[in-house]
Amino acid sequence: MLDIQTALITMLAGVFASAVALPILVGTRSSPGARWMIGAAVLQALAWVALLLARAVHDRFLSTLWITLLGASLVSIWHAIDCWLERRPGCNFVRAVAFLTPMGYGLGFDSYAWRVGWSNAGLAAMLGAIVLACAWPAGKKGRRWRGVVLVAAAALMVVTLGRGILGAFFTSLYPELRTPHPLNVAGAVLQHVALALITMALLAAWHEEASAALQQLAITDGLTGLLNRRGAMEHAGLAFAMARRHHEPLALILVDLDHFKRINDTLGHEMGDKVLQLTAEHLRLCLRQTDLSCRWGGEEFLVVLRHCDQAQAMEVDARLRTLLQRAGQAQLGSPVSFSSGLALLQDADMDLDALLRRADTALYAAKRAGRDRLCISGTD
Repeated sequence: MLDIQTALITMLAGVFASAVALPILVGTRSSPGARWMIGAAVLQALAWVALLLARAVHDRFLSTLWITLLGASLVSIWHAIDCWLERRPGCNFVRAVAFLTPMGYGLGFDSYAWRVGWSNAGLAAMLGAIVLACAWPAGKKGRRWRGVVLVAAAALMVVTLGRGILGAFFTSLYPELRTPHPLNVAGAVLQHVALALITMALLAAWHEEASAALQQLAITDGLTGLLNRRGAMEHAGLAFAMARRHHEPLALILVDLDHFKRINDTLGHEMGDKVLQLTAEHLRLCLRQTDLSCRWGGEEFLVVLRHCDQAQAMEVDARLRTLLQRAGQAQLGSPVSFSSGLALLQDADMDLDALLRRADTALYAAKRAGRDRLCISGTD
């Protein structure tokens, strides 16, 4: 039969293993959410070290430190979830409870019923904040891993709250933590299983974040921060499909920086990179959130304008042209100009490639006409 000593040792072994393994597996230079996750594991391990040393060294101080570190680990778990799911409710609440719980525990340490009831109530409240953070709407994001955290944290919350009520109001029936009592054995086993599940779920959250980051990296141009050609085809294809389905206006502008090879050859590739970055920066300034810009290749950029007619698209082109001329003169010592081709979605455009071909034809017409101008595609 499992006894309390074995149950506690098993739980501690799992906690220490997580504290050692997570920094190795995830790395300390990972995302904020991952760092909060690692911090939670380390704080849990330190908390149980404090409890193990409490009686031998200084019971009041180290037991209070134990509660402090446990609360801090739960706050870290809450922040990890907040990083991955964004804008979770309860930040100020969970921090306030994490501050008040050890304070009340330490001040009322001489009253066993008080410190047991107060500390367990505080820890249960923080676990409740974690449950709320997971249950709060987040669309389909992290649905599986936050479901695991929710169930594990809810189970811990119920047991912790039960221990607090028993210790505060039925103190004679409440077994001290190290007492060989079925309630303590069950609590230690549940805590071990719940913490293991939460750790695995948070690892899944980190993996989901890392996969999304890799996917974003694969469709992003490293120099300008805009979408690359692959990313543009994915997003522009979606915009094209939506415009066709709902009979909405859609405009494409292909932008080609004038005499870019000459800039590289005479001023160097570093200056060429600055011109590309300046163009990307001002593309962001000119466009709405619903619009799309990407580095199409070399010195070419693609702009996709949703719900945009010809006059509005020409305004965007003119605004970008003016901004680049001024910014180029001010920041690079020479105005930056470009040629561009505009194509508007027509009924004959059965796919995105048809629209791109017309924009490309208009772009080359602008080049042939002397550059530094916009040409508009017809139906050819």
